[in-house]
Order: sequence, then structure tokens, then C-alpha cells
Amino acid sequence: MRTWFFALLLCGLCFSPVVAQEKAKPDPFRDPFANPVDQADLPRVLIVGDSISIGYTPRVRKLLDGKANVHRPNTNCRWSAFGADHIDEWVGDSKWDVVHFNFGLWDWYGWSQPVKATPESYAKSLDTIVTKMKAKTDATLIFGVTTPPCIGPEKKVKIVVSEELAKQFNDSAIAVMKKHGVTINNLYEVIGDDRAKYQLGEDDVHYNDAGRDRLAQAVADQILAAVKAEQ
Repeated sequence: MRTWFFALLLCGLCFSPVVAQEKAKPDPFRDPFANPVDQADLPRVLIVGDSISIGYTPRVRKLLDGKANVHRPNTNCRWSAFGADHIDEWVGDSKWDVVHFNFGLWDWYGWSQPVKATPESYAKSLDTIVTKMKAKTDATLIFGVTTPPCIGPEKKVKIVVSEELAKQFNDSAIAVMKKHGVTINNLYEVIGDDRAKYQLGEDDVHYNDAGRDRLAQAVADQILAAVKAEQ
């Protein structure tokens, strides 16, 4: 009797929802960090960026399904100085056809930074990032201009980033990209005056589903254009 009992118990564990869930494969169309198994005949794309990019990465994968293998680092890439320290690791030794990258919101708000960035330090860090990427990869580089600040005081640091300050940062970033011949994807303008419509709240820089869809389409369009230009 005991043998049958343990056999039945083991059988129940094998078919339990918990075990089945553990065996389920991560879905790259839902999980931003579930990088796909590459299709060998498709170009390889790397998305580098903060939580805004984490939000649109699965949607970009879906939009480019069958057109590109879309990967990202398994982390939030945070602010630009942090990116300058880690970009070699994120790019690695893989062959990339396109790298779409963004930094900025952390620089504006100062989250976790020992010294808050300025437009000048931001530009210097971005210059380092681009220089390092050019040394490691022949990929087409696309810079996603940082999405707008939230309307009111941000919920963590309780400060308002004015559109004037955002413009100073963005202008310095665009100057760096023009210097290096990097393609510019102006995601700030993609959202434009529709912050109240697309952001999660007046104190939150993140986006609802409609906002993520809008950003994903803009990113996918730029990546696809870069891929077609290389063919």
C-alpha cells in the first residue's frame, strides 16, 4: 500500500500546476529579459536602456517577429555614467546589426546617483558610451532621445524636471550623436504633449499600455529602417 501511495503522490507532483509552471519556457513577447533563440537568417538587434525601454522591449520583439532577433541586457541600464561603465559588458563579443540605446531619465532625476548628472556630464558619458560601442561593434547605432519627464513632482525624489532642463540635456545628447554620426530616434517628440494621456500619472515617468505601444512602434520602425538600409 505504501508503494502505491508514494507512486500516486509522485504522479500528482509531476502533473501539479507548480511543476508545470516551472517547466514553462519564458515568453520573449511578455518577458523583456527572456531573450529569444535566434533565427540564424535574421539580423540581431540589441536594445540598451532604462525601465522605459524595458517596457517596450517585448512589444518591439512582437512587431519585429520574423524580421529581427531582438535582445536586451538582463538589467535596467540606469543612468549614463553607469552605462559608460558597463556598455562593454552589455555589448559583449556578439555580432550585432543594430544597437538601439537610451539614457537620460535617471540623469535628470538623480535616482541612485552619488553625484547628480548635469547636461555636461551627461554628454561626456554618452560620448564614452558611443566611443566604446564603435570600438566593439560594427552595428548601426540608434539613440533614443529620452522620453519626457512627468508633469508633477516625481514620486521618489519629489522634484519637477522642467521642459527647459529636459531640453538642455536632450540638446547635449543630440550634439554628441551628430558628432559621431549616430541615428537619432526622438522619442521625446513621439510622446510630445501627450504625457497626461500616456504616462501612468503626474508623478510617474512610466507608460501605460497605449504609451508603450506608441514607443514600441517608433523604436521598431527605426530598427527596421536600419536593417533594410544594410541589406
